[in-house]
Amino acid sequence: MPGATAPKGITIVSEQVDQPVSTSGGARVRVGDHVELRRHVPGNLASFQRWYADPDIAEMLRHDLKPLDARQSRSYFETLILPLSARGFCWAITERSGGRLLGTTALTEVNRGDRSALFRIVIGERDTWGRGYGTESTRLVCEEAFSGLGLSGIRLEVFDHNGRAIGTYDRVGFRQTGAHVEFVRNRGIDLHVREMRLDREHYDRLGVFASRIPVYPPDGPDRR
Repeated sequence: MPGATAPKGITIVSEQVDQPVSTSGGARVRVGDHVELRRHVPGNLASFQRWYADPDIAEMLRHDLKPLDARQSRSYFETLILPLSARGFCWAITERSGGRLLGTTALTEVNRGDRSALFRIVIGERDTWGRGYGTESTRLVCEEAFSGLGLSGIRLEVFDHNGRAIGTYDRVGFRQTGAHVEFVRNRGIDLHVREMRLDREHYDRLGVFASRIPVYPPDGPDRR
């Protein structure tokens, strides 16, 4: 697990918090081979609104299958995404080469009893789909959740028709724990949803880690 023993072939080095930022603006949290997790900044709003207005993304993401309008996405970003990011539970996904903003990911609905949280992710830039960025971003979030935030498990829900996401979660190590059906009233259809989970012990045993650089020390100012 990053923070304990580095995986074979990867060098872990120290890096200062006050480093230069990418074009997405936020401070680095986790760095992989191809993508980085960074804190969200207000300047990410326009991209966020564009992603959530995309009908194809809504089909894979939203339980009502409906895109958000500009007012809804602004409210979502300003009242949930930015505060959650400031608390260390939500991140912008950026391309390591050039710093392009690619998507957003978060851990929400923390269960204090079993120390688990609900995982969410959107890779919003269509031209980067299929490059493995979602898989690496998911692993980075898992490593931040387990070694950074001290969580023991990560839960998620994914629609049965979202085969690309299911493949990603299978590769990372998530296992299906249940399923349910929701009725989408505005469409008059059933939505089949898989429930999946990844526990820290299982992830550690897999031994496939994404983090290359822990950006801030465990007891540093961002650990709150």
